[in-house]
Order: sequence, then structure tokens, then C-alpha cells
Amino acid sequence: MADIARAARHRFPWGTVNVSGGSMLPNLADGDRVLVRHGARVRPGDVVLAVRPDRPEAAMVKRVRERRHGGWWLLGDNPHRSTDSRDFGPVPDELVMARAIAVRRKTWPWLRRIGSDNPFES
Repeated sequence: MADIARAARHRFPWGTVNVSGGSMLPNLADGDRVLVRHGARVRPGDVVLAVRPDRPEAAMVKRVRERRHGGWWLLGDNPHRSTDSRDFGPVPDELVMARAIAVRRKTWPWLRRIGSDNPFES
């Protein structure tokens, strides 16, 4: 999947990904569809599509916490159900594939822009 995502970003700047699991609850739920933009600038607070450094065949949707030596520190919005940089460390730039722009949810509101609102941060 990661190789396909890498190839696709060079041909198409926009794409969609399906969220699976509960690591991004309550902001993104299992089954939500996320619109992403490949090559978009990444900043702390953004939600991104990235390749897991410890499992290159797996992609993940996580929130950017901060820039650290070696890459981006990515965390799930739900720390109790997330495998993220606390487990595998910073994610190198080349593994951050795209920035999330909007989400199409299974429940109301069906379409909304994704911002930097993370209820788990103080």
C-alpha cells in the first residue's frame, strides 16, 4: 500500500483514504473517508497520512504534534487506542505522504474540514 501511495502522489495531488480503528476518535472514526493533498506543507496540529516506520507496508492517519530530530512526532487523538510515535519514534519526512483536508463521515455532519482541534491537548 505504501508503494502505491508513493507512486500516486506524483501523478495526482488529491486522494482519499479510509480511516480504520479508533486511534483518532473523536475527530475521525472508523469508516470515515478523508480527503488528502499530497505534497502539502505540514505543520504541528495537522492530520497527515504517513507510512509507519516500523511497518512500511502499513499507512496511518495521525496528528502532527511537533518537529523533532529525525522527523515528525505523530500522535493519535485517542492516546489509549493509538500506536504512534510513542511506540516507534519520529516519522521521517519521506514517510509523511499527505495532509488531510476534509472528512466525509458516516454520521452528521457528513462533510467537514479537518483543523488542528485536538481535545486531548491542553
